[in-house]
Parts: sequence; structure tokens; C-alpha cells
Amino acid sequence: MTYQWAIGGAEPPKVVQEYFEYLAGDVPQSVDAFAERLFLAVTESKDELDAIIERHATKRWAPDRFALVVRQLLRLAISEMRSGETPAVVVINEALEIGKRFDGEESTRLVNGILEAARAEMVGPEADRQERRSQRGRKRRSQRRTTRTR
Repeated sequence: MTYQWAIGGAEPPKVVQEYFEYLAGDVPQSVDAFAERLFLAVTESKDELDAIIERHATKRWAPDRFALVVRQLLRLAISEMRSGETPAVVVINEALEIGKRFDGEESTRLVNGILEAARAEMVGPEADRQERRSQRGRKRRSQRRTTRTR
């Protein structure tokens, strides 16, 4: 829906209607509701989302050079992380997979870098430090288990 909205310029309610009329398959109603909620959140906060993306982009990764699909993917992922419905790590992993599928491997570093920076900004510096420490601890424990089983 976000891609259709970006290229077609139709009003969000019209995009939702067309999506569910022509493109949506036999998916559970809860998935339809989630998709619609997420799409409308993106359209309502597009400027805020773009500001977050621009803050975390670099000269090498200038937003005006992003493929349209990457820009929409970043908007969706940041919006979903902001909603708190899905853990950020899951959102980022899914965004990376979608980016690979629709833009190729080269988008992985860009998408990951911007989404990780956006996630860290949302949780704040202290929570980010604690989460990174926790991730390192889990990684070390996993490595120790792997070493012991060899």
C-alpha cells in the first residue's frame, strides 16, 4: 500500500480500498487490520518518519538517492517500531529480508544501519547500552555452548 500510495499519489483511504479490492488475498482479518493500521500510521506521520530517516542517513546514503521501495520500507519499519506492537529486532530482521527481496543485497547495510540508529534513538541511550550488553552476553554464552559441544 505504501508503494502504491507513493507512486500513485492517491488519498490513503482510496489506496486501502483498492488494495483490499484488488490485491489482498485470503489472509486473516487481523492481518488486514494490522496492514491498514500500519499504512495509515505511515501516511499520517510521513514527515516525522522522513526526518528520522534523514537524521540517520549519511552523505553516502543520502535519502534522495534511496530507491523508492527502500524509502517505503524504512518508513514502514520505523512506524512499526514506534507502535511497539512488534519487537524492534523482529521488525529490523523482517525489513532486511524484504529489502533483500525487493532491492537486493546492497540495501542490507543501509536498511540495517538506519533502522538500528532509529531504534537506539527511540529507546534512549541507557536502554540501548543495556540491550547491547545483554546481546553481547547472549552471544558469549552461545559461543561457550558451541565450544563445549565440539
